[in-house]
Amino acid sequence: MNPLQFDQPEVLWLHGEKGQNPAQFYIPHSVTVDSAQRVWVADRGNKRIQVFNSITGDWLGTWGSCFTEDAPYSVRLTPDKKYFVVVQLNTNQISLLDAPPVGLIGQCRVVSVIQLADEVKPHLVDLDLKTGALFVAEIGAQQAQKFTPFVLGASLI
Repeated sequence: MNPLQFDQPEVLWLHGEKGQNPAQFYIPHSVTVDSAQRVWVADRGNKRIQVFNSITGDWLGTWGSCFTEDAPYSVRLTPDKKYFVVVQLNTNQISLLDAPPVGLIGQCRVVSVIQLADEVKPHLVDLDLKTGALFVAEIGAQQAQKFTPFVLGASLI
C-alpha cells in the first residue's frame, strides 16, 4: 500500500508582508474557514483576527476590539457555524465570539469566557464537528484537555 501523496501545491493567493496594516501580519498563528468563503486568521502579534475571501484572497476586515488584553492564539468555528472559539495564552482564557452573518464582518462580540487556572497557557484549540467537544493544547501545563460540548442556553453549539 502506498502512503498518501500530495500533488505539488499551487499558490492561489498570498498575504505575507510583516506590518500592522490591512492584510499585513505580525505572527499569523491560526486559521479557520467558514461556509461563506471567508478565512479567519489569528494575527497574534497585532492582537486581531483578519478576514479574507477564501477564493480571491481579498481582505474583508479585521476584528481587534475583543483582544485588548491578550492576542488570539487559535481560532475555530463551532459545528453550528454560529460562534468562534478563541484561545488567549497570556490571560488563560477560552472565549466564545459571535460569528457574523454572511456578507458582514461587523465587530467582534464576546458571548462567553472560560477562565482557566493560572499558568495553563492555552495555545491551540480544535472542536469535534460531530459532538461539539472542545480540545485544547496547553503549553504552560504541558497537557491537552477535552472539554464537554459547548451548550449555550438549551442548544448544543
